[in-house]
Amino acid sequence: MKLLKQINLMDDQKTIKRLNLAAIPALIFFYVFFTFLTVAGHGATNEPPFFIGLLILMGTYIVLIIIHELIHGAFFKLFDPKGKVKFGFKNGVAYATSPHSFYSKGKFAIVLLAPFIGISVGLFLFYFFGWLTVSLFTWIASVHAASCVGDFYFLYLIAKAPANSCVEDTEVGLNIYHEE
Repeated sequence: MKLLKQINLMDDQKTIKRLNLAAIPALIFFYVFFTFLTVAGHGATNEPPFFIGLLILMGTYIVLIIIHELIHGAFFKLFDPKGKVKFGFKNGVAYATSPHSFYSKGKFAIVLLAPFIGISVGLFLFYFFGWLTVSLFTWIASVHAASCVGDFYFLYLIAKAPANSCVEDTEVGLNIYHEE
């Protein structure tokens, strides 16, 4: 296998700043997107006072970060049961990693997208059954989705790689290899 690209995201302050800036338009996009999902009006009708809602948003966000990384970890284990999964927080970035594990592009794409899809669907169901208000749903779902910019960035990188490439997860990012 030939190494095509090596990405060290954890030590690349420039890319981390760019991703943080990219989260701003992503937040706007996802706010509009999730607002359109609320057109049916199934959410709870009693909006909490502003500061209570803000506390709920912040607390839920912290819990969702943990759940998000646990979902990554579960899919790492699903696709490489012998691989070790590590969790951490560095440079303002929470992460799950399975160092030295290799995945096909498709499996790694699933690892990357599983938390975004699973959490978004879960939040929508909470809204649909009336357990979240419209504003709490749209803000929590939007903030979480915007926080997935690192996953979307990695997805973009592996999508650009040749079809028969594989991805190695590393403690600082990923390596993309081409099978010759």
